[in-house]
Amino acid sequence: MTDSSQKPVAGAHIKLEGNMSHAGMAPVTAEATEMGAGRYQTNMKLTMAGDWQVLVLLTLPDGREVDQEFEIKAVQPAEPVHSSVPASVKVRHH
Repeated sequence: MTDSSQKPVAGAHIKLEGNMSHAGMAPVTAEATEMGAGRYQTNMKLTMAGDWQVLVLLTLPDGREVDQEFEIKAVQPAEPVHSSVPASVKVRHH
C-alpha cells in the first residue's frame, strides 16, 4: 500500500469482510498482518462455493478510514482458495 507520493504506508490496520451475493450467509472476516514496506498479507477462508464480495476496511495510522470492495467469482467447493487478487489502495492527503 502506498500514499499519493508512492511511499509505503506502515502501521495501518486492515480488516476484510467476505459476503456472498445471497442472503442468509454469515460474513467471513480476516485481518491482515503487516509484512513490511507497505505490504500486508492475510488468509481468508471462503466457506461456500459461489460469488463473493470482499470489503477491505483500512484504518490508517492517523485514524482516517478507507474502504474498497472487490468481487471473487466462481469459488469452487471443497478446494483451497489460493487467490492473489491485485488490490491497490492509494491514500491521498488532504
